[in-house]
Amino acid sequence: MTFRHFTPAPPLNQLIGHRGIAALAPENTMASFRLAASQNVNWVEFDVRLTKDSELVIFHDDTLERTTNGKGTVYEHNLRELLVLDAGSWFSPQFVGEKIPVFGDVLTQFFDLGLHCNIEMKFPSQPGARHIETLATKLCQILAQQWPATQPLPLVSSFEWEALAIVRQTFPHIPIGFLTAHCTQDLITDVAKTPNAALHCDYLSLTTELLAIANDAGVPILAYTVNEASVASHLFNQRVFGLFSDNPIALRGA
Repeated sequence: MTFRHFTPAPPLNQLIGHRGIAALAPENTMASFRLAASQNVNWVEFDVRLTKDSELVIFHDDTLERTTNGKGTVYEHNLRELLVLDAGSWFSPQFVGEKIPVFGDVLTQFFDLGLHCNIEMKFPSQPGARHIETLATKLCQILAQQWPATQPLPLVSSFEWEALAIVRQTFPHIPIGFLTAHCTQDLITDVAKTPNAALHCDYLSLTTELLAIANDAGVPILAYTVNEASVASHLFNQRVFGLFSDNPIALRGA
Protein backbone atom coordinates (compact mmCIF):
# COMPACT_ATOMS: atom_id res chain seq x y z
CA MET A 1 0.00 0.00 0.00
CA THR A 2 1.55 3.29 -1.14
CA PHE A 3 0.22 6.81 -1.37
CA ARG A 4 1.41 9.37 -3.85
CA HIS A 5 3.40 12.22 -2.28
CA PHE A 6 3.78 10.44 1.08
CA THR A 7 7.37 9.33 1.52
CA PRO A 8 7.41 6.86 4.47
CA ALA A 9 7.47 3.20 3.53
CA PRO A 10 4.30 1.46 4.72
CA PRO A 11 4.66 -0.47 7.97
CA LEU A 12 4.89 -4.25 7.81
CA ASN A 13 1.37 -5.72 7.86
CA GLN A 14 0.12 -2.10 8.12
CA LEU A 15 0.73 -2.33 11.88
CA ILE A 16 2.43 0.29 14.05
CA GLY A 17 3.44 -0.38 17.63
CA HIS A 18 1.67 2.11 19.88
CA ARG A 19 4.23 3.50 22.35
CA GLY A 20 6.31 0.46 21.49
CA ILE A 21 4.22 -2.58 22.33
CA ALA A 22 2.25 -1.09 25.19
CA ALA A 23 0.28 -4.25 25.95
CA LEU A 24 3.39 -6.31 26.66
CA ALA A 25 5.95 -3.84 28.07
CA PRO A 26 5.84 -0.46 29.80
CA GLU A 27 4.84 2.10 27.21
CA ASN A 28 7.33 4.61 25.81
CA THR A 29 10.35 2.82 27.27
CA MET A 30 13.34 1.30 25.52
CA ALA A 31 12.16 -2.11 26.75
CA SER A 32 8.95 -1.62 24.76
CA PHE A 33 10.80 -0.47 21.65
CA ARG A 34 13.30 -3.33 21.83
CA LEU A 35 10.40 -5.77 22.13
CA ALA A 36 8.82 -4.31 18.99
CA ALA A 37 12.04 -4.76 17.05
CA SER A 38 12.50 -8.31 18.31
CA GLN A 39 8.98 -9.18 17.11
CA ASN A 40 9.56 -7.74 13.64
CA VAL A 41 7.31 -4.74 14.21
CA ASN A 42 9.19 -2.19 12.12
CA TRP A 43 7.19 0.95 12.96
CA VAL A 44 6.73 2.41 16.43
CA GLU A 45 4.88 5.49 17.60
CA PHE A 46 6.04 7.42 20.65
CA ASP A 47 5.43 10.75 22.36
CA VAL A 48 7.84 13.53 23.22
CA ARG A 49 7.26 16.11 25.95
CA LEU A 50 9.09 19.18 27.14
CA THR A 51 10.69 19.35 30.59
CA LYS A 52 11.01 22.43 32.78
CA ASP A 53 14.57 22.93 31.56
CA SER A 54 13.55 22.58 27.89
CA GLU A 55 14.73 19.02 27.30
CA LEU A 56 12.71 16.39 25.45
CA VAL A 57 11.69 13.11 27.05
CA ILE A 58 9.69 10.22 25.63
CA PHE A 59 6.51 10.23 27.69
CA HIS A 60 2.79 10.22 26.98
CA ASP A 61 0.83 11.63 29.91
CA ASP A 62 0.90 15.22 31.09
CA THR A 63 1.32 13.87 34.63
CA LEU A 64 3.71 11.31 36.08
CA GLU A 65 1.50 9.27 38.39
CA ARG A 66 0.11 6.62 36.04
CA THR A 67 3.38 5.26 34.64
CA THR A 68 6.08 6.27 37.14
CA ASN A 69 6.64 6.65 40.88
CA GLY A 70 6.74 10.43 40.45
CA LYS A 71 4.10 13.08 41.06
CA GLY A 72 3.01 16.21 39.23
CA THR A 73 3.38 17.20 35.61
CA VAL A 74 6.34 16.47 33.37
CA TYR A 75 6.72 20.18 32.66
CA GLU A 76 7.13 20.97 36.37
CA HIS A 77 10.30 18.85 36.56
CA ASN A 78 13.84 19.30 35.36
CA LEU A 79 15.40 16.46 33.42
CA ARG A 80 17.61 15.35 36.32
CA GLU A 81 14.51 14.91 38.48
CA LEU A 82 12.79 12.76 35.84
CA LEU A 83 15.80 10.54 35.27
CA VAL A 84 15.66 9.09 38.80
CA LEU A 85 12.05 7.90 38.40
CA ASP A 86 11.05 4.28 37.85
CA ALA A 87 9.00 3.98 34.65
CA GLY A 88 8.69 0.20 34.60
CA SER A 89 7.56 -1.25 37.94
CA TRP A 90 3.97 -0.01 37.52
CA PHE A 91 3.66 -2.44 34.62
CA SER A 92 5.43 -5.49 36.03
CA PRO A 93 8.21 -6.38 38.49
CA GLN A 94 10.11 -7.59 35.43
CA PHE A 95 10.64 -3.97 34.41
CA VAL A 96 11.69 -2.43 37.73
CA GLY A 97 14.20 0.32 37.14
CA GLU A 98 13.20 1.08 33.55
CA LYS A 99 13.82 4.78 32.95
CA ILE A 100 12.07 7.57 31.08
CA PRO A 101 14.03 7.84 27.80
CA VAL A 102 15.68 11.13 26.88
CA PHE A 103 14.87 11.68 23.22
CA GLY A 104 18.26 13.02 22.20
CA ASP A 105 20.09 10.25 24.04
CA VAL A 106 18.20 7.31 22.52
CA LEU A 107 17.44 8.48 18.99
CA THR A 108 20.28 6.54 17.40
CA GLN A 109 19.05 3.36 19.10
CA PHE A 110 16.00 3.39 16.84
CA PHE A 111 18.31 3.21 13.83
CA ASP A 112 20.25 0.36 15.42
CA LEU A 113 16.98 -1.52 16.03
CA GLY A 114 15.78 -0.95 12.47
CA LEU A 115 12.67 0.94 13.63
CA HIS A 116 10.80 3.58 11.69
CA CYS A 117 9.58 6.33 14.01
CA ASN A 118 6.34 8.24 14.29
CA ILE A 119 7.21 11.01 16.74
CA GLU A 120 4.16 12.65 18.30
CA MET A 121 4.72 16.07 19.86
CA LYS A 122 2.70 16.08 23.06
CA PHE A 123 1.56 19.20 24.93
CA PRO A 124 -0.33 20.13 28.09
CA SER A 125 -3.96 21.19 27.73
CA GLN A 126 -4.17 24.60 26.04
CA PRO A 127 -0.43 25.13 25.66
CA GLY A 128 0.90 28.62 25.15
CA ALA A 129 2.62 29.69 21.95
CA ARG A 130 6.01 29.71 23.68
CA HIS A 131 5.64 26.09 24.83
CA ILE A 132 4.66 24.98 21.34
CA GLU A 133 7.55 26.84 19.74
CA THR A 134 10.10 25.60 22.27
CA LEU A 135 9.17 21.94 21.92
CA ALA A 136 9.00 22.00 18.12
CA THR A 137 12.26 23.93 17.85
CA LYS A 138 14.05 21.58 20.24
CA LEU A 139 12.82 18.58 18.25
CA CYS A 140 14.15 20.11 15.05
CA GLN A 141 17.51 20.84 16.65
CA ILE A 142 17.94 17.23 17.73
CA LEU A 143 16.89 15.88 14.34
CA ALA A 144 19.27 18.28 12.57
CA GLN A 145 22.16 17.19 14.80
CA GLN A 146 21.52 13.46 14.92
CA TRP A 147 19.36 12.25 12.05
CA PRO A 148 21.58 10.65 9.39
CA ALA A 149 21.30 12.11 5.93
CA THR A 150 21.03 8.58 4.56
CA GLN A 151 17.91 7.78 6.61
CA PRO A 152 14.36 8.72 5.52
CA LEU A 153 13.04 11.51 7.74
CA PRO A 154 10.69 10.40 10.52
CA LEU A 155 6.97 11.00 10.51
CA VAL A 156 6.17 13.80 12.98
CA SER A 157 2.60 14.23 14.21
CA SER A 158 0.63 16.34 16.67
CA PHE A 159 -2.81 17.53 17.68
CA GLU A 160 -1.24 21.02 17.78
CA TRP A 161 -1.00 21.84 14.11
CA GLU A 162 0.97 25.03 14.85
CA ALA A 163 3.81 22.80 16.02
CA LEU A 164 3.74 20.90 12.73
CA ALA A 165 4.06 24.19 10.85
CA ILE A 166 7.25 25.00 12.79
CA VAL A 167 8.73 21.59 12.00
CA ARG A 168 7.87 22.01 8.32
CA GLN A 169 9.60 25.40 8.22
CA THR A 170 12.84 23.74 9.31
CA PHE A 171 12.41 20.52 7.31
CA PRO A 172 10.32 21.35 4.22
CA HIS A 173 10.17 17.72 3.08
CA ILE A 174 9.53 15.99 6.39
CA PRO A 175 6.37 13.84 6.49
CA ILE A 176 3.81 15.17 8.95
CA GLY A 177 0.69 13.71 10.52
CA PHE A 178 -2.29 15.86 11.43
CA LEU A 179 -3.87 14.31 14.51
CA THR A 180 -7.59 14.60 15.12
CA ALA A 181 -10.14 12.77 17.21
CA HIS A 182 -12.84 13.28 14.56
CA CYS A 183 -12.25 12.62 10.90
CA THR A 184 -14.30 14.78 8.51
CA GLN A 185 -14.44 15.34 4.78
CA ASP A 186 -13.23 18.93 5.26
CA LEU A 187 -10.15 17.72 7.14
CA ILE A 188 -9.37 15.22 4.41
CA THR A 189 -9.62 18.03 1.85
CA ASP A 190 -7.28 20.23 3.88
CA VAL A 191 -4.67 17.50 4.32
CA ALA A 192 -4.86 16.67 0.60
CA LYS A 193 -3.57 20.19 -0.08
CA THR A 194 -0.51 19.63 2.13
CA PRO A 195 2.45 17.82 0.54
CA ASN A 196 3.77 14.70 2.26
CA ALA A 197 1.06 14.65 4.92
CA ALA A 198 -1.20 12.07 6.56
CA LEU A 199 -4.31 12.26 8.70
CA HIS A 200 -4.21 10.39 12.03
CA CYS A 201 -7.69 9.64 13.35
CA ASP A 202 -9.48 7.82 16.12
CA TYR A 203 -10.70 4.69 14.34
CA LEU A 204 -14.18 5.21 15.83
CA SER A 205 -14.60 8.33 13.67
CA LEU A 206 -13.80 6.54 10.42
CA THR A 207 -16.55 5.42 8.10
CA THR A 208 -16.40 3.53 4.83
CA GLU A 209 -17.44 6.72 3.04
CA LEU A 210 -14.69 8.83 4.64
CA LEU A 211 -12.03 6.23 3.94
CA ALA A 212 -13.10 6.09 0.30
CA ILE A 213 -12.88 9.88 0.08
CA ALA A 214 -9.40 9.81 1.63
CA ASN A 215 -8.20 7.14 -0.77
CA ASP A 216 -9.59 9.04 -3.76
CA ALA A 217 -7.79 12.17 -2.52
CA GLY A 218 -4.53 10.29 -1.94
CA VAL A 219 -4.55 11.05 1.79
CA PRO A 220 -2.98 8.31 3.95
CA ILE A 221 -5.11 7.49 6.99
CA LEU A 222 -3.44 6.21 10.15
CA ALA A 223 -6.00 4.94 12.65
CA TYR A 224 -5.58 4.77 16.43
CA THR A 225 -5.81 2.74 18.66
CA VAL A 226 -6.90 -0.62 17.22
CA ASN A 227 -6.69 -3.71 19.42
CA GLU A 228 -9.45 -5.92 18.03
CA ALA A 229 -8.88 -8.25 15.08
CA SER A 230 -12.31 -7.64 13.59
CA VAL A 231 -11.77 -3.87 13.57
CA ALA A 232 -8.30 -4.29 12.10
CA SER A 233 -9.58 -6.57 9.34
CA HIS A 234 -12.28 -4.08 8.36
CA LEU A 235 -9.82 -1.19 8.20
CA PHE A 236 -7.27 -3.21 6.25
CA ASN A 237 -9.97 -3.85 3.66
CA GLN A 238 -10.62 -0.10 3.48
CA ARG A 239 -6.97 0.56 2.53
CA VAL A 240 -5.73 2.45 5.57
CA PHE A 241 -2.02 3.23 5.50
CA GLY A 242 -1.47 1.95 9.01
CA LEU A 243 -3.03 1.03 12.35
CA PHE A 244 -1.63 1.94 15.76
CA SER A 245 -2.01 -0.99 18.13
CA ASP A 246 -0.97 -1.74 21.71
CA ASN A 247 -0.34 -5.31 20.56
CA PRO A 248 0.34 -5.42 16.83
CA ILE A 249 1.63 -8.98 17.16
CA ALA A 250 -1.88 -10.19 17.99
CA LEU A 251 -3.36 -8.50 14.89
CA ARG A 252 -1.12 -10.14 12.33
CA GLY A 253 -3.25 -12.07 9.89
CA ALA A 254 -6.44 -10.23 10.92
